Amino acid sequence: MASAAKTRRLCRGTAVDRLSNLPGNVIDLILEPLPVRDIARMSIFSKRWRDVLVLHPHLVFDDLFFEPLLSKKDSEKDTQAQVSEISRIISNILLVHTGPISTFHLFIPQDLPLHRCVDTDFWIRNISNRVQKLKLLNKPFTMYKIPLYLFSCLKLTHLHLTNCILNPPLRFRGFCNLLSVELEDVVIRADMSFGTQLEKLELTVCTGIKHLGCQFTYKNNLTRLIITDCGEFDFEWFECIQKVEFLAVRGVLNSRNELINWNKLFANFPRINTLGIDGFFLESVEPGAAVLERPITTLEKYLVFVRFDEMVHVQHNFCLIKSFPNLRHLYIVQDCEVSSSDEADLLDFMAFSADMILEKLEIVEIRGVVGSRAELQLIKLLLACTPRLRRIELEKDITVDAKEELRISRELLQIPRASTSSQIIWN
Repeated sequence: MASAAKTRRLCRGTAVDRLSNLPGNVIDLILEPLPVRDIARMSIFSKRWRDVLVLHPHLVFDDLFFEPLLSKKDSEKDTQAQVSEISRIISNILLVHTGPISTFHLFIPQDLPLHRCVDTDFWIRNISNRVQKLKLLNKPFTMYKIPLYLFSCLKLTHLHLTNCILNPPLRFRGFCNLLSVELEDVVIRADMSFGTQLEKLELTVCTGIKHLGCQFTYKNNLTRLIITDCGEFDFEWFECIQKVEFLAVRGVLNSRNELINWNKLFANFPRINTLGIDGFFLESVEPGAAVLERPITTLEKYLVFVRFDEMVHVQHNFCLIKSFPNLRHLYIVQDCEVSSSDEADLLDFMAFSADMILEKLEIVEIRGVVGSRAELQLIKLLLACTPRLRRIELEKDITVDAKEELRISRELLQIPRASTSSQIIWN
């Protein structure tokens, strides 16, 4: 017995350290989804893992990181103590970190004003020469003014900012390697460009986008452009995005206050695959220019926010749809209910469009359905002109009660379909 026990002890002493023998890429995959504090704890598992935090490429200080650190506070003094303590923890991690940083994600809670702390500027300075993906989500009401160190991030490839102020230095000509930019509630205070390598640009509720004129030149490589609720935008900039494949514009007015010639506009998008527009866009068309001279054969997905009580919206919308012969996915969001005074004209137009055939359309989604006659005629038209339709998904408006829902369901069952395999999904 004693000999067997001794043998087991010797075996344990010479056992292979399986953690130490794991390949580096496997260790990165294990650590990537873990919070930073858990990675620090794991450094005691084996000798090879002692420096894992020092070289870990993903530094994520998100809401999961802050949750255990935030305690119930009873005074402003408690808040300041928490800010100091959390700032010290993040600063210490960055001070010992010596390797490249693939991802730096900083979430600033609404009730923890870290953006007022000078350490926040220090953190950006610390990572400026080695970070690739920077995500800064500032939740407090006060905007965070991005320090000038950000504009010297030569290795930066992805940038995501929320509730911040961008004030680039004079003669800033853009980033060298930046591929993706997402800005939400961001104020741009001076002329700037994100660089000619940029492929993805998303602007949501941003002000000062007039300063981005330097971005929209014929040298740009944008393939994805989303602009939502950003006030005025110079529509002439669309002439410079000939590589765009995904374009979505909503809540944006033409800063030049001019009508759009759709034939000229779509001639600039030879690669477009997905298009999303709203009523402002539909209303800004030159009279008589709603029908495209050439079909857009590359477009497969179309998202539109339309008002059924606006005849111009509906007419221009159908003119566009008829110009997309390879359309596969149609997504319609209704902004408001159709008024009874406009229904007659709308129904006449839909009868005029009854000869429309959408050979490739497979999926239709309509949101905000209230069960008006105009909506049912639209659904009837789509079901009649789509021989390959697989399903049409309808989502009722929150104002629809149980009685109206039953009436709509019965009427939907009576609508004939061009494709016997098509389904109507009523939610």
